[in-house]
Amino acid sequence: MKSQTADDSTPVRGLAARPGPSPVVSKWAWPAAASLILLVLLAPFLIVDVPAILDYPNHLARFYILAHANDPVLSRMYAAHWAPLPNIGMDLIGASLFRVLPVHVAGRVLLALSLVAPLAGTVLYARAAFGRWTWWSLGAGVLGFNGIFFLGFMNFLLGLGVALAGAAAWRLLRRRFGWAPTAIAGAAIALAVYFCHLLGFAFFALLIGAQETEALLALRRDNSMRWGRVVRTAVMLVITVGPALALYSLTRHGVPKDDLVFWRWSHKAVIWATPFLTYDLWLTLLTTAVLLLVGTEVRRRARCASGVGLTLTTLAILFAVAPFTAAGGAFLDARLSVMAAFVVFAGLDPQLPVRHARAIAAALIALGVGRSAEVAVNWRGRAQDLAELRAALAPVSPGSKVLLAMTEFRDWLREGRGRVLQGVCRLDEHLAGLVVIERRAFWPQLFADPNEQPVVVRPPYARMAEITFGEAPAWRDLAELPPSAVGRRYPYLTNWRQRFDYVLVLGPHPLADHAPGGISLVRAGTEASLYRIDHAAPTGAPPAA
Repeated sequence: MKSQTADDSTPVRGLAARPGPSPVVSKWAWPAAASLILLVLLAPFLIVDVPAILDYPNHLARFYILAHANDPVLSRMYAAHWAPLPNIGMDLIGASLFRVLPVHVAGRVLLALSLVAPLAGTVLYARAAFGRWTWWSLGAGVLGFNGIFFLGFMNFLLGLGVALAGAAAWRLLRRRFGWAPTAIAGAAIALAVYFCHLLGFAFFALLIGAQETEALLALRRDNSMRWGRVVRTAVMLVITVGPALALYSLTRHGVPKDDLVFWRWSHKAVIWATPFLTYDLWLTLLTTAVLLLVGTEVRRRARCASGVGLTLTTLAILFAVAPFTAAGGAFLDARLSVMAAFVVFAGLDPQLPVRHARAIAAALIALGVGRSAEVAVNWRGRAQDLAELRAALAPVSPGSKVLLAMTEFRDWLREGRGRVLQGVCRLDEHLAGLVVIERRAFWPQLFADPNEQPVVVRPPYARMAEITFGEAPAWRDLAELPPSAVGRRYPYLTNWRQRFDYVLVLGPHPLADHAPGGISLVRAGTEASLYRIDHAAPTGAPPAA
């Protein structure tokens, strides 16, 4: 794999340029293929109104609150808190979109945007790097449904796409304009990426920094580098990233003392495959194996856009040392892996024999269609669970306070219907966010950290909220632990019987478990059950029949 530095559209010496396609193919084949990829990826969104994505219902509830800030019930619990923070790109779009579209239509539009944004950025980056629309960049469609998407990190995926598109614009600006116009336009792009996601901003800075560094190294190898060029490049990069860094330093609050920072070294051996992750473990393994084989073949016969090699090397080093969670964000090393995967499709231009190219295209098409079909099957299963959840929540009146508790699945590897991301986590923990949207009730797990989101929880509800990671207690903790122990493990649950009105249980109905005292069963289901808290009953009393 060789790199280009001076002109990204020039073939690398030693590699024969591919013969150009016929006029009919060049005019219609690529846009037709891109359109079909979009149709295959977006088809599952027609199946269910709340797809099986971990954080999505939580984000959906926040968007709904922002769009209905004057709601007489919700405004007593939550308030908008707009500030120049990173990670609010989807909130800015959602607050407007939710005012003109039905909530579950607008939500799926935003979720589809987070799916498509990295793919669009990949295609645009390749176009800017190689001077034409490349077929290889369309292969990124296989990565559309990835582990980060299923975890619901919508702002991050939007930032990833905007960063790639911004780096593509940077390449074009560098060719056509001087360093000053490029720096000014780059600063505007950097701020746009910053508001989408902080890691997206870091990714954009890495992409343009690697390109400029590799250009300087090429001049040094040719003994033509001048210190004036080095200083000018440094000034240009400082002007580009400086405003966003200054804004971050002015608006970022101190990191809370209980903000977790920890590493999962043993997980890095498997978490690097996050770009290929899907609901089914075997399909994840198949995708990983096929793409590794394809990558091995492509690496030996590909042009590499300037800066891409340095970008991939930097991401690999960062992945090796990055913590699993820090500063309120989780799966940090997994996000770096996803960045690297999209860069491979954005920054390489394989020069393959026709037979090899067709075989690789067939493999990628089969994988893409198979992964979308598997997503559709799981989202259809989620629709059945949603019907049961809505039936369980029917008795909840506006203004009620609903506590969430979880029961364990009996067999994670056999649990389908979009309930788990096999080998990673369960996907129903934030599904209770529907109580905010559809019942206008209080739910303590809403993401409302003023350092991260433009929503805050009003007092006295703030004392009953878990706003950072949205962790819900296990049913057995409520049933078995004394109240003081529950309060130590989950501070927002101190005196939970006096604070809340209902307990929503997600997971298998706890028929065999002893229920906490002072609650009565309202509705039992296979995935969602509702209990009413009897505030007059003593805490040690047995549950009502």
